Amino acid sequence: MVMKKINLLVLLGASLMVVSCKKNADDNGGGGKEPTPEVTYKANTTVYGSNKYVTFKVGDANSPIILASPHDGEILPASMPFRDHADAVTVRDINLTDLTEEISNALYAKTGLRPHVIINDVARSRMEPNRSLEEAYHKSEAANALWREYHAFLKGARDMVQKNVGKGLFLDMHGHGHTKKRVEVGYTVSISNLNATDAVLNSVPATSSIYHLAKISPFTLSQLIRGDNAFGTLLADEGIPAVPSKQDPKPNNDDYFNGGYCTSTYGSRNGGEVSAIQLETHGTNLRNNPAERKASGAKIADAIIKYMNTHYNLLKK
Repeated sequence: MVMKKINLLVLLGASLMVVSCKKNADDNGGGGKEPTPEVTYKANTTVYGSNKYVTFKVGDANSPIILASPHDGEILPASMPFRDHADAVTVRDINLTDLTEEISNALYAKTGLRPHVIINDVARSRMEPNRSLEEAYHKSEAANALWREYHAFLKGARDMVQKNVGKGLFLDMHGHGHTKKRVEVGYTVSISNLNATDAVLNSVPATSSIYHLAKISPFTLSQLIRGDNAFGTLLADEGIPAVPSKQDPKPNNDDYFNGGYCTSTYGSRNGGEVSAIQLETHGTNLRNNPAERKASGAKIADAIIKYMNTHYNLLKK
């Protein structure tokens, strides 16, 4: 397997080292098998990719949480032409980076631990982080190189959590414009299985991006997805409608995103101890203005803390 080094600008003496490559695939966002370098970072530093287009705010060494905002970028590099393939999605997830930062700030204020945060500032119309490289439909090698940098950061964060904590959670932050104003909580489980009985859902934990949690938890997969302590249920308890949850257990025939390439690749469906959840957020009353984002960030942080308390015995206040 070919080793690839990524030139990164490092602040505050952050160190990184390429040590191996890994291939992975997804049946929802791509199916690509691009190598992602494994890197090691220094806690509480900020690391930039080329031209500061992507950023890794490295959290505390013992933080179990990773947050990412891939689709809120606005920069239009001349070296990265418009992705004009018929299947290329180019819409921006407006205000997701600000919401992600509010969640991060609230987590730090409530727990004393800074989560790991990865941000892409290039427009999705030029670089697509949430597809395999084959299905990103980039028009330049510069976009491909930036894709690799972004994924090196994600993999570095996951490896750091696995090494230092032994288990954790990656939340991939997105936005949707669907009719129903609720957070769509994605576990890479098919919609047909989510709409099925608990017995059917309980039979497919290996298809889930929280597979590691399903293996160590006393709860069944259906309970983890739509039970009392499911992430969607905890969001709803905070006043943020979510599906699936105890309050809204199935997407049925409604529009719903069940998780993409990053959730599949950096969750535990294919191994490892870090599980992943994709959060597709609505705009109204959640992220359309600064006051909403601050309030919602605190509520989502509380849901994360309760989730980690219950399922991992971590993030005790």
